[in-house]
Amino acid sequence: MDGVSDYWARLIRALRQREHLTQQALGELLGVDQTSISRWERGCDPPAFSQRQRIRDLYRRHAGNRQDQVTRARVRNAFWPSSLVGPGAVFIEINTRALSEIGLTLTDLRGRTIYGLFGPQVDDVTERWDHTGIFDGELAMTISLNRIDRPDGPVFVKTLDTPHFTSDGDIWCLCEIQRISEAEHTRLMTEFGCVNFSLPFDALPA
Repeated sequence: MDGVSDYWARLIRALRQREHLTQQALGELLGVDQTSISRWERGCDPPAFSQRQRIRDLYRRHAGNRQDQVTRARVRNAFWPSSLVGPGAVFIEINTRALSEIGLTLTDLRGRTIYGLFGPQVDDVTERWDHTGIFDGELAMTISLNRIDRPDGPVFVKTLDTPHFTSDGDIWCLCEIQRISEAEHTRLMTEFGCVNFSLPFDALPA
């Protein structure tokens, strides 16, 4: 069972248990047969993209649980620069170490999007990252390379991003942030062939 299928299997089982639905009843709500629900729950394959938003909407009737609160607290109190970002590149959490690492004087970015904060180069990298599939549950991780232009000179930053599957069916991205040298930025650009590197769940070693 891969990471994507495992995520949907857990979410669908939790949805059925919470709503007291049989596989047949859930299938009727989603417009599929019972065997499809069974396959999804066993992790044989994930739901089609057309079904995923409907499943998330059904699950979203209740707020997230303590695990999501723990993830937010973990980012706020992490010993390394990190942030938690949602779809649309909106900050859910960012800690003071991350703000210091990227040289930003703002104290609270929660609810603000990355777009427009760091200049057009970062906007371009963010747009590419935003469309990699990290928020669709298809990727196990991404690495992004950014150049932030500041009055005192450019800052080069690498982020390692992994998905956090929330209890209400959303996907947040946990981003670990590291300032790197220009030489390291150039080396990684050459190695990746672009500013974004993506690793699908399917490519993870068994």
